Amino acid sequence: MRYLGTATWANVASVLVAIACSLTMMDVATAQLIDSLDAYPPRWSLHESDCDAKVADQGHENDPSAEGGVCEAISLVMGHGTQAILVYPIEPVRPIDELSAMVSVKGLNTGIQVGFRVRFPYLIDPETRRPASVTIFGSQYRRVGEFQRLGVSAITAPLRLKIIALRNEYGIQADVSAPYVDAVVVNAYGKPGNSTLRLDDLRVNAMVPMTELDSSPHSTTNANRTPLQSSSRMNIDLSLMQGQRRPKLSDSPTNGRSLISPADQPAFPIGRVTRIIQYNNEPLSWIRSLGFDAIWLAEPPTAAILSDAIAHRVRIYAPCPTIPDPKLEPLLEPVAGWVAAPGTAMDSHHREEIAEKIARLRALPRRWQRPIVGSPVEDFRHYGAMLDAAVLTAPPRIRALSSQAIRTERAQQQFRLGGKPIAISVLGMPNAASIAQSNAIANQIGTPPTETFAWQPMWREVADAMADAPSAILVRSTRSLASGETLDQNRGMAISFINRFVASLEKWVSTGTPDTTPVPVGPYYTAHRLASGSTTFLICTSAMVRGTRIMGGDGKTLRIDLPAFEQGKLMWRLTHFAAERIEPETTPQGTSIEIVSPDVVEVIAISDQVSEGGQLASSLSKFSQQASLDRWQLARDSIEQSNTAWARAVAARAVSRDAPNDLLEVARSTINNSERMVRSNDAQSALRLAARADAWCMKANWMLCDAFREDPYGIVSSPPIDAGNYETQIAWSPLLNSGLATTSVLKMPPIGDTRGRSRWGVNLLSGGGMDRPDSLQTEGWTFGRRHSEWAETTAECVDRGVFHGTGALTVRVIPKRDDPLPGGYEGTALLVRSPPIFVEPNRAVRIDAVVRTLGFGGPHQGLLMYDSLGSQELGVLISDRPDWTPVTLYRQTVNDEPIHVMFEVLGGGEAIIDEIQVRAWETDANPLPAMRPISHQSE
Repeated sequence: MRYLGTATWANVASVLVAIACSLTMMDVATAQLIDSLDAYPPRWSLHESDCDAKVADQGHENDPSAEGGVCEAISLVMGHGTQAILVYPIEPVRPIDELSAMVSVKGLNTGIQVGFRVRFPYLIDPETRRPASVTIFGSQYRRVGEFQRLGVSAITAPLRLKIIALRNEYGIQADVSAPYVDAVVVNAYGKPGNSTLRLDDLRVNAMVPMTELDSSPHSTTNANRTPLQSSSRMNIDLSLMQGQRRPKLSDSPTNGRSLISPADQPAFPIGRVTRIIQYNNEPLSWIRSLGFDAIWLAEPPTAAILSDAIAHRVRIYAPCPTIPDPKLEPLLEPVAGWVAAPGTAMDSHHREEIAEKIARLRALPRRWQRPIVGSPVEDFRHYGAMLDAAVLTAPPRIRALSSQAIRTERAQQQFRLGGKPIAISVLGMPNAASIAQSNAIANQIGTPPTETFAWQPMWREVADAMADAPSAILVRSTRSLASGETLDQNRGMAISFINRFVASLEKWVSTGTPDTTPVPVGPYYTAHRLASGSTTFLICTSAMVRGTRIMGGDGKTLRIDLPAFEQGKLMWRLTHFAAERIEPETTPQGTSIEIVSPDVVEVIAISDQVSEGGQLASSLSKFSQQASLDRWQLARDSIEQSNTAWARAVAARAVSRDAPNDLLEVARSTINNSERMVRSNDAQSALRLAARADAWCMKANWMLCDAFREDPYGIVSSPPIDAGNYETQIAWSPLLNSGLATTSVLKMPPIGDTRGRSRWGVNLLSGGGMDRPDSLQTEGWTFGRRHSEWAETTAECVDRGVFHGTGALTVRVIPKRDDPLPGGYEGTALLVRSPPIFVEPNRAVRIDAVVRTLGFGGPHQGLLMYDSLGSQELGVLISDRPDWTPVTLYRQTVNDEPIHVMFEVLGGGEAIIDEIQVRAWETDANPLPAMRPISHQSE
């Protein structure tokens, strides 16, 4: 063993002491931010100015003198003033002397400065309705025409002076505790006129996150708060004087400016159509790049997500923690609203439970109070009185409701809510149940999982929603947009395009009023009117919808007949992110507009103000470049997928017709020709060609779905088609095509007949023919009834008007009052459920019935037929079917849970159901009858 001398031990000891001392002094960790500012997207944004500054252009430019040869460039148009503040958000960090920022700046004017923005989370500015802030600047730009390194540090001394100024402005009771730095800023003002500023190589040092506070000196229960300390010698007393009471809403500072509570802010910002995404752990930078303003959380926010939201300027809607954590108080700025009763349906059964939860939210400490947002599904008057804003969920697209039916139902809900601000929730992905079923089938037969998304129906749904002037659009999603899978990449581009569409018109939509004046447009489109000031918008959406599929104009002409008072006004077509002048046709019958080969969504602006066209063009052009890239890529991918699907379907003989090669070739040629326009930044031309190619591709997909259908008169639910997984549908098609010899209502064989059934087994549902008067009772059918006080419900077997045999099931809902019954979940009064059917896992199942409906006249009304495998999400809505209609549901079992078939009556009306069959696919082509073994006793 080797021994160390006395001197050596002394050196080791001194080193250990030094390390221990340094660890003792380092109470929190520090971090560094380095951004070369040479990659998309641009990081800096214009926050405020006193010179009416506007961004003329922003992007990245090559500059040999920049670090790496590329830098961010922003061109501004400015008037007379002193400030044009550019902001680079960072995560909230503590305002200590060691905190510093440096950035290379190149401009044509002197006086440009870099600094920090410091926010005071407990002091809400009544004008901006955001936490008050101050800016502390550092060095100034002097070397005109070349890069100069500017920096800012040692901010505690000037921060003391800023706090004194805030107290003079807001009064001595202004709560300026717990400040944090949330952005690096650059004052880009030099002189009036056009100016281009280049920014490169940003570095921020000694960042101590607010989330790393070891204890909470700012607890709402601690009257004697400790000043915020750090590893520097910062000694600013930011707490209130000892014994001083806290400010209340009724307190009025000496200068007359009232302090306000965050609960007084609107749940959704005024003048905006807030775009919200259901959060699935995506990076917030990615969320922002797709055009979202906010996220919707399923769990209470953590310090990490709050800090990240501040850095990326993202608002948060989330459940409130059961016990508010004082450590989170300084970071609550991004929380725009608390979600009431997450995970609990806001229906008639949970009134008292939800009322208690909302009362608890109302009783939170002042700093935790926020507007309360909820998603009622019924009892809209009751819940509207409790909530500050409501989320209305659009019906599943698979039900193929018309635009008019959806808007009529939504208008009824809004009326009962009492005028509360609304967000409209739409599904931003294929139906989750259809994906689960489709992927289960794909796993069983060895085909790829779902990789495509038919996004155009979502666009139509959002456009219909915009006609109701919502305050927000919530995109529901159960999987991450940043997973890297093909499906989610496709979804990301589609949602990005739709967000740009909403953002380009939000100035008018947010201040608009729905106009119920009818607009005749023919059978292929539906038109909505939205009035905003002196401008009227006509939002026309395609009515050619079948399940999750939709078609555009398909060579047709959209003719819009205008009322007489619109004659002589200026008109613009806004569909392709450009304000294109339209010359209306005037005839003795009136004024009309004709659009040849319209897109899925067409937007027309009508105004008597000449300047309105320029404002529309300016707003649209901001988003046209990214929109053209998204639409072009979406169309290109869709054409390739459609071409591949048709080729495989024909080769596998899954369809009995030839592929529409001419149509697909024209679509491919058009999208290839538009690539040159995309590369040359000719956004409007690229969008027009991409829209035409997309229309032809939609028609080809429509034709393919038709080719898969067994009976054009029946209703068929096949999960791979619903999810857009054509490859799985092709491989699965032998099962579908070897079912009954025909599903024609005139030739459907009797329930006991096995001829022509190939490998579909016998009917597993006993008594499905409903031929006995007591079939429902003896076979184990169960019933659920609701709203007995205002509706009479019956479910019985009858022997009149049957399809086959001697009986049929009749379900009927009759209102007891003069008022019509609502539709959807709110109008569900009767549910009939079959007895359990047991099928082993990983088996294909076919559910058949023949149905006719009578008397369903309201929106979202009819008979909903579904099963426990696909759930309500995959249910088919049968309405306005006075003749017998065959309905077939194809499903795949995934476990040994029993299968139930359900019939749910939405609204008031009558349905007759007959020949209910549940059959499993037999793995053996010629199964032998099961024989009972001979026992010893029988011998």
